[in-house]
Amino acid sequence: MTYHNEHICDDDYCLACETGYLWFIDSLVKDIKHLELKIVYLRYTLSKHLPEYDGKMLMCDIFSDLSAPHWDHPIYQDYMNGFCDGVNPLDNGDLSKYLKKIKCGSEPSNL
Repeated sequence: MTYHNEHICDDDYCLACETGYLWFIDSLVKDIKHLELKIVYLRYTLSKHLPEYDGKMLMCDIFSDLSAPHWDHPIYQDYMNGFCDGVNPLDNGDLSKYLKKIKCGSEPSNL
């Protein structure tokens, strides 16, 4: 018998704990999406204040190093299947559209 997250579990598998982890992953994914939007917007804004060549180089790399792929991790697979109908929320069309709009000069609050 172990104590998990304010309740006692009698076996190795605990649905309440697994569901709690999935909700936690969901909140982290939302934070990652928000931060990616902010990063692209800040890079865009910074590129306008740099010398022309440096600004162009930053715009070429505006999407680089945003989020590492997590799709192959078993817990992330459970999250995608349970919360996202098997679709990776960090690799979907809506997020890509928002990021491209920001690259073109839209502010994140307007999206």
